Amino acid sequence: MTKWIAAALAVVIAIGAFVYLQPNEAASGEIRIETSLAETGSIRRSVAASGAVRALVTVEVGSQLSGQISELFVDFNDDVEAGQIIAQLDPQTFETRVREAEASYATAIASLQLQRASYNRVVATTRTARLEYERTEALHQRGNASQAALDNASASLDAAEAELGVAEAQIANAQAVVRQREATLAGARIDLERTSIRSPISGIVVDRAVDQGQTVAASLSSPTLFTIAQDLSQVQIDAQIDEADIGQIVTGQPVSFTVDAFPDLELNGVVEQIRLAPVTLQNVVTYTVVVSADNPRQRLLPGMTANMDIVTGERSDVLTVSNAALRFRPSDALAAISDAAPEGGAGPGRRGGPGGGARGGAGGRMLDQLDLTDDQRDRAGQVFRSAFQQAQASGTMDRGAIQEQIASGLSDILTPEQMRAYRDLMRAAAQTRAATVWVETSEGRLEERRVRVGISDTQRAEIAGGNLQAGEAVVTRAREVRG
Repeated sequence: MTKWIAAALAVVIAIGAFVYLQPNEAASGEIRIETSLAETGSIRRSVAASGAVRALVTVEVGSQLSGQISELFVDFNDDVEAGQIIAQLDPQTFETRVREAEASYATAIASLQLQRASYNRVVATTRTARLEYERTEALHQRGNASQAALDNASASLDAAEAELGVAEAQIANAQAVVRQREATLAGARIDLERTSIRSPISGIVVDRAVDQGQTVAASLSSPTLFTIAQDLSQVQIDAQIDEADIGQIVTGQPVSFTVDAFPDLELNGVVEQIRLAPVTLQNVVTYTVVVSADNPRQRLLPGMTANMDIVTGERSDVLTVSNAALRFRPSDALAAISDAAPEGGAGPGRRGGPGGGARGGAGGRMLDQLDLTDDQRDRAGQVFRSAFQQAQASGTMDRGAIQEQIASGLSDILTPEQMRAYRDLMRAAAQTRAATVWVETSEGRLEERRVRVGISDTQRAEIAGGNLQAGEAVVTRAREVRG
């Protein structure tokens, strides 16, 4: 055992001596700088999503009645027209109900006629009683009829008029019964008509859920018999977009997508609707974005999964750099060959910053694109300076409030066309962000450049402003190479 321990110690000592005596490779290593050229090109920013293809209008055809399917007139994939009979329930029960309702209606009509005849008889009786009363009253006035005879004639007239009122009420009741029986007959005929199940729209049958001879029960809810898609030459895709990306989506944006059935075929669509109702699943909030697309050869079938790229921004012929250049920061080892002062910064002799007046700063550069007259430029410069001076005096540099104050002041200076152009420039500026890139000069030094970054894709980003030119070598990586 002692020998083994001694041998192990000897090996450890030997390894330590070997490492100690090796030259320091880190000290002899060099820093290799990797660059990528700033180039003019195109950038397309997109949001990836997936969703199911479905028809623009899909109707589930059901039955409002219970009964047995006696005939089926359509099958899967059949074209149908609106109003076409697609299935037939056994109509015998409903035909019997119609005949019963017709008999009840005829009985009510006969009863009404009987009541009207009775009414006519009572009218005649009342007329006779009234004439009898009038003659008796005239004789009583001349003293040729007794008071008892007059009282009897009056009582007979009252009884006849009462019977007339009863007859009128019976006619009204008989008329109401006729209307009731008529409504019952109409309902029975409607039910009989509903035994013929018709297509509510023109389209194609995509699903059939019943067979001939099957009994359907519609006591609690309408059972689905067929599913009809209105027009498969137009389809829509319901995509779920994460809440982090939904802010980039607006209606009208172009969409490219593929389906697994045709992986090499790229199809196009457009964002039709952004639904406001959130969908929360396992604490993940998404929103439904509806994409419409043409399907001229009807190759897209309902239910297919579409893998989409929603184009949220696209730029052509713009200056671009590698995304790695935006992430690069020089290490301490590179400090000796880098310039500390940024290029294009606001020096003592420059009027930099957004409030730099009409001829300097971000505000001045923006106004340069509006083709202003000298008077407009001077007045606009005063608006910019006044807005920033007031913000500095109040101690609250609220960017949104400053922009609104400037826009309000410029509205009295710029023409409507210039004002629209200014607002477009402001929206474009709001979509950019400040960033820093490092450029390797011909002398081998690193220069810091402040830029404005626009949209980006998975590889490159748009340079929307700043002191960077196409063809310059932008640093993407610095690594140590050991000798």
